[in-house]
Amino acid sequence: MEQSSKKLATSYGLYLGISFVVILALAYAFDLSLFTKWWFGIGLITFGIVLAAMATSKAKKLSSSLFSFKNAFGTYFLTIVIGTFISLVFNIILFNVIDPQAAETLTELTIETSRKMMESFGAPESQINEALQTMQDENQYSAINQLKGYAFQLIMYAVIGLIVALVIREKDTTNA
Repeated sequence: MEQSSKKLATSYGLYLGISFVVILALAYAFDLSLFTKWWFGIGLITFGIVLAAMATSKAKKLSSSLFSFKNAFGTYFLTIVIGTFISLVFNIILFNVIDPQAAETLTELTIETSRKMMESFGAPESQINEALQTMQDENQYSAINQLKGYAFQLIMYAVIGLIVALVIREKDTTNA
């Protein structure tokens, strides 16, 4: 990956991370239940993908040589890694240092939401109780569990990044 692409991806990654922190801090301050809404999570993921794709597209325009799949994916993924890592650090500090009570409140809200969803799908009461007990026993907001979630999140972003890189890359026409 070219040095200019790395610099651009780093800048966009910082913008993404700062944006995530601001959005999450506002959600925390105004309505903690936003963290349990599916559309809130999808919105954050979409925002990350769009910003990373913008970074990749801009890197392509600034590239002085052939913008390969490797360069496109590298720019996209570096942007995502930096942005989501900043968000991860913020979440760990928020829910484990600043306000551990918020993590407990979110767990309760998540359990309520899950119960309603499982009941609407017609799940048996025993299965619902078992799933909710598992949620109650495991602290989703512990640093270890957030790191596990981060790893899965990076895998999901990487798969999407492969598609973005395929679309944005330049094809070598000299061998055609």
